Amino acid sequence: MNNIIKSIKVAFLFCSIMLLSCENILEEKVYSELTPENFLSSASGKTSVLNSAYGSVQFKGFPAFFFSPYTSGEQWNRGGSIEAEITPLSNFTWDSNLQWMGQSWSAMYNAIRDANIVIDNSQSGSEADKKLLAEARFVRALSYYFLYKWFGPTPLIISSTITDFNIPRSSDADMKAFIEKEFSEAIPILPASQAQYGRATKGGAMGLLCKFYLNTKQWQKCTDIAKQILTLSNYELNANYKNIFGLAYEGNKELLWVTPASPQAGHNLVALTFPTDYPLPYPNNQVFAARSYFFDSFINSFEEGDLRRQMMVTEYTSTAGKKINLLGVDQTLSYKFEFDPNAVGATQSNDLPEVRYSDILLSLAESLNELNGPTQESIDLINKVRQRAGIKPVLLSNFDKDGLRKHILKERSWEFFAESKSREDQIRHGVFISSAIARGKNAKPFHVLFPIPLTEINANPKLVQNEGY
Repeated sequence: MNNIIKSIKVAFLFCSIMLLSCENILEEKVYSELTPENFLSSASGKTSVLNSAYGSVQFKGFPAFFFSPYTSGEQWNRGGSIEAEITPLSNFTWDSNLQWMGQSWSAMYNAIRDANIVIDNSQSGSEADKKLLAEARFVRALSYYFLYKWFGPTPLIISSTITDFNIPRSSDADMKAFIEKEFSEAIPILPASQAQYGRATKGGAMGLLCKFYLNTKQWQKCTDIAKQILTLSNYELNANYKNIFGLAYEGNKELLWVTPASPQAGHNLVALTFPTDYPLPYPNNQVFAARSYFFDSFINSFEEGDLRRQMMVTEYTSTAGKKINLLGVDQTLSYKFEFDPNAVGATQSNDLPEVRYSDILLSLAESLNELNGPTQESIDLINKVRQRAGIKPVLLSNFDKDGLRKHILKERSWEFFAESKSREDQIRHGVFISSAIARGKNAKPFHVLFPIPLTEINANPKLVQNEGY
């Protein structure tokens, strides 16, 4: 018996030693310049969080890019698994379960969360903190601007220290005032240019604020800031329309703000445009089964000689050597974003424009018309864009106020096709619903807003769903 007890004691001691040894082996030593104590007090730590905020707000560039062309009737889609998301957008049958809406809501609030962390930890008053603070406020304003365009007023979360996230929606007036304040107070601090491409600049913030004023019909404020932008030396019309979007010309002076992309963190817009029998220019390119088309009525609406129409593919010779005619069967393709020689399969690095200089010109022309009716100043602004397109100028004598308003909407459709602008333009002009009805869609007035995602409604009992959903 004593021998058995001794054996048990020895075994117990051996197991204890082994367990202690295992604990030491499994302990992971973390090597980092950033410790919990200094992470949010160091410039590098706060910059890392800010980069995360940029990444989230730029993520919206892909799924939300489709919210506009298919709801406005600018384009239509056929084929591929993506059709399950696009068909409800085209047919006005979307609901609060549509995946892309939930993704875009989450991406914006992820950006807001990270921006709030940077803001709450950048109050020292140092020059470095002032710059971080301005950039974080820019990202926060941009996120709320997108949310407002899609869903209307949403909960305003402006602190990283709150513990109760069951916050009701803000009022319309409060949300608009907040977006305006954030952009306005960031503008004087933001630099005219950044060493790192894709970060917030003074011109980018001014351009986005100009578009916010335009889409909320604050005509005088839109006029004032647009005129300020025209005095900046950083921006001008690119002489060649095609080059605005060319991979070799990214960062050109027409672009105030873009959603930047790379082959590693880009988008699939080109792969979702061209058919599988289209001859791909580079061996690393890839396309999907889904295609995005323009209607013949839009292609035929361009004036004779319009250079912008040249960025449409109306026919091609297939990989089988067959000539395929696209015009005449509502299947014209956009080539505004070219194939990327450095693409990683279907993922391309074409930057997606958010605000261009020509947008500022046409926004100013529109706001001037809304304030004063047709003037030579607004006509001259329109003609700058038309001249670049290679078409003859329009004349002041041809328009009354309503006529010029309708013409500006057409000018915008020709200038900004495939840039996800048509939905907001049609809503602002009051034709979004009527145009959809004319296309045979069961569109209702409440469709000017998307539904708050059902996951958010279920998570927050204080959220009230948009009317009609």
